[in-house]
Amino acid sequence: MFKPRSILCPILLSTIVLLESSCAHPPPQSSSSADVRTVNQAKVYLSSGNYKKALEIYAAAVDKHPEDKDVLGAYTEALESIKEKADKAYESQDYAKAGELYHALQKSGFGKLPSQMALSFDADHLSMRIGACSKMLMELGIVKYRAGDLEQAIATWKKILVFNPSDREAKTAIDRATAQLQNLKQMN
Repeated sequence: MFKPRSILCPILLSTIVLLESSCAHPPPQSSSSADVRTVNQAKVYLSSGNYKKALEIYAAAVDKHPEDKDVLGAYTEALESIKEKADKAYESQDYAKAGELYHALQKSGFGKLPSQMALSFDADHLSMRIGACSKMLMELGIVKYRAGDLEQAIATWKKILVFNPSDREAKTAIDRATAQLQNLKQMN
């Protein structure tokens, strides 16, 4: 005669063993849909040119999921993309844009990345490039100042303060040229 108990017991036992092992060691999770949305949101900001916001989102995602290789890879790719844009702006002598991009990278918190996520730049390189952009814009402002175009000289020096707000030389030049401009306006 057929005994259902003899068949059901081994099946139930094997099911319990499988469930127990899957509970003890859950399968590794890939990026959650929230992480994917976060990375996609950062990519939208990146493609629209809002680099600062994109980097803020990536940095927050990396802080939340420091072991997530997809998030780390997307953040690294974004950092390198912005660095490339900064280098191109620098080479085309758009020092204001280059300085802003180098500054955004400098403030991004990229130093928190795991050491295995190698970047083509470091903090010293970014500081050097920011200093070079400041110097080039300072010289351009001096040329405009000597040509008598005080307003353009001031506007050029103000661009420095966007990415290098502690630049004393630019602040001093702006103050002096502004005072001279006001004196000239009062004379007329």
